[in-house]
Amino acid sequence: MAEKLQLEVVTPEHAVLTDTVDDVVIPAVEGDMDVLPGHLPIVTMLDVGQMTVRKDNDERLFLIDRGYAEVVDDRVTVLTESCEGADDIDIEQARRILEEAREELSELEELSQSERVEEELFEKHRQSLKRQRMRLAFAEEGEEG
Repeated sequence: MAEKLQLEVVTPEHAVLTDTVDDVVIPAVEGDMDVLPGHLPIVTMLDVGQMTVRKDNDERLFLIDRGYAEVVDDRVTVLTESCEGADDIDIEQARRILEEAREELSELEELSQSERVEEELFEKHRQSLKRQRMRLAFAEEGEEG
């Protein structure tokens, strides 16, 4: 059994991270999943959440936005819509984007009072608001830590 994992995190734009690590915790839709060397093969869907990467007594945190993870033979491949470290997020811009998401959802709710709005559209806006809240909280927590 290997003592390390090969981790690769890929977004539609580029490979964000390729490294040999001790441990990775990913936000699976069923809950956080801690992957250690020797983990059984699995493919899982990912939710919006924090990914923790540990290597040589160092811990790095990333916010990922949905996707999939595959674990096979001590290789962890994460395919995600986005992956950001706390330092990568401009807090003031994140606040503005969060406020815009709130306003859009509010406008949609108002519109639904006078005409039919598809539930799918509401869900899309709710998910966007959830992502923006988590993104801001993640960035603010990183600023404190």
